[in-house]
Amino acid sequence: MTENRIALALGRLFEKHRIVFWYDAKQELRDDFEGLLLPGIEKLELTNNEFGLKYRMLRKQPEQQFLLYRDGPQPADLDNWLLDIQLASGEFRTDQVAIWLSELDLGLEFSDVVQAHAEFYEAGKRKEALKRLLKPDDTPGLIRLKMLAVCAGSEPRLDSVVENLLAESSTKNTKEHEKYRLIERCKLDGFLWVQMLRHYGYQSESPSVQDFVITLFKDCYFQSFSSEVGSQSENTFRDFRAVR
Repeated sequence: MTENRIALALGRLFEKHRIVFWYDAKQELRDDFEGLLLPGIEKLELTNNEFGLKYRMLRKQPEQQFLLYRDGPQPADLDNWLLDIQLASGEFRTDQVAIWLSELDLGLEFSDVVQAHAEFYEAGKRKEALKRLLKPDDTPGLIRLKMLAVCAGSEPRLDSVVENLLAESSTKNTKEHEKYRLIERCKLDGFLWVQMLRHYGYQSESPSVQDFVITLFKDCYFQSFSSEVGSQSENTFRDFRAVR
């Protein structure tokens, strides 16, 4: 990370936290730490001085913002005398996942979501498109749905995602099916088919958009001969009755 990106990422953290911990596990960024200019924020280094710093941060300067830097990895929990403060504070990380989280203003609790779909975040346009859709109360599931929407070029709703994939699948040239291939590359296809089961009752040993189309038309044909249609089938008919 460049010094500017470090400053921007730290600035976002300090918008939410009074104290931020920075563990330089690979001991590569001391010069960046020393060169940082953070107005209003006091920079301190952790050098076996935890008790004094705890008293200073909690008693002497309870309103002051602090950046706590350690030249090395985070100590084990039993050896970390500031663990209680750290758990209630922010943590700055410099790995690639942490950079993406910072760019999207997402907390560390979403690390697994970002790491599991790394290829999605490697494209700046996809990140920017996702960022425009994000909201403060998003859950991991909602973020994955919005990632699907970006890949499919749709609204962040499952029916809209599927409608765009159905439209794409109707083209004769399979080489043009880039939206679904992008979903596969970003490892979002598993999430897609779980949602298809939950919302439309679609399940297959080898799920695909084409197979869903066949199942949809079979259900429509069955509906014309029976009034006993389950709620999941009703969802399918309601959402895709206009599909040709």
